[in-house]
Amino acid sequence: MSNQMKASQNETKKRTIVEIADGITVGGRSLLIVAGPCSVESEEQMEIVGSALRGQGVSAIRGGCYKPRTSPYAFQGLGEEGLNILSNMSKKYSLPIITEVMSEKQADIAVHTADVLQIGSRNMQNFELLKHIGTLRKPVILKRGLAATLEELVSAAEYILAGGNTQVILCERGIRSYDNQTRNVLDLGGVVALREMTHLPILVDPSHACGRRELVADLARAAIACGADGLMIECHPDPEKSVSDARQAISMQDMIDILRSIEPIAHAVGRTLCSPHLIKPVQETPDAENAGNNVHKMNGYESLMAELKDLRREIDRSDSKIAALLEERLTLAIRVGELKQELKIPSRDVAREREVIDLVGLSCSDPRISAKVRSIYERIMEASRQLQVENSLPSRVA
Repeated sequence: MSNQMKASQNETKKRTIVEIADGITVGGRSLLIVAGPCSVESEEQMEIVGSALRGQGVSAIRGGCYKPRTSPYAFQGLGEEGLNILSNMSKKYSLPIITEVMSEKQADIAVHTADVLQIGSRNMQNFELLKHIGTLRKPVILKRGLAATLEELVSAAEYILAGGNTQVILCERGIRSYDNQTRNVLDLGGVVALREMTHLPILVDPSHACGRRELVADLARAAIACGADGLMIECHPDPEKSVSDARQAISMQDMIDILRSIEPIAHAVGRTLCSPHLIKPVQETPDAENAGNNVHKMNGYESLMAELKDLRREIDRSDSKIAALLEERLTLAIRVGELKQELKIPSRDVAREREVIDLVGLSCSDPRISAKVRSIYERIMEASRQLQVENSLPSRVA
């Protein structure tokens, strides 16, 4: 593969971050979690989806309006009616929407409604469609073909990039094999390899990969652990009644449970979920009282409690990072103590301690916080000296 290709990884290893909506990105620290039904079936269905997933860590809602089906007699989607339903749900719950397009005409229609266009696996090498998507300047998720190699997937992305659209997101959704225990084989090794091959963000779709709802959660967790930038998962208010891909759809509660289960894994690999407190309040409509019992309406108290819960999760994430950095710093301090002993120079340098405290104090913009940080660092340096003593070395601080 040519190093001149726009999709190829460069020497700096800098990854592309794609913004799909205000404050919602993929490719950086924040994971993109896409959830929703295979097909948009009705306004009521999408109301339930939006109300259930809003504020739970989901970044965007997926829903098919144009459906590629193996049989020409199967449900083909609601088309523009489905786009209108997605649009209404998006405005009410302030959640960006993702939908698949299969032709240039569909893309030209959907581009005015969807925040992200999706190219399905069957169209990964529909090069004329890819060229057209390259002219639309709209974020796009490109799914790996049923039997496509990684190089073929990256080359397909190149068609979009070559057209001027730099907002390309790759998606591993499983490839065909001889085994019939799962719908496809999820290639997590391919996800790791793609991170070496390209700078583009990479999602994993465990739903289409396995085709069995009981396997989705474990594959989702594994995908985050191996470095995926996000997930795309099919969920439905009543999975058994889904008009398409019912066997792989999970319930709304199962979706929320997966989100909670991947949080510690995300933290372990230096990632975070979407912050619900950044999402705007629900826009109530005059007839909201008649929207149905299945639609959750968040009152003021519940909204504040949801924000409090999210802030605490943010604090937990920060604490985990701080603890890891403190361990790194104290380990370095022990090594410094060892070197000082070998060099036979004084174990403690008060001037150095003052320099460190001044440095961290100046790093804070709020004077009140600066004073607290300086005080905390006095404790940190004391801990460094204690560790050096325990290591039978001079107690000079780093």
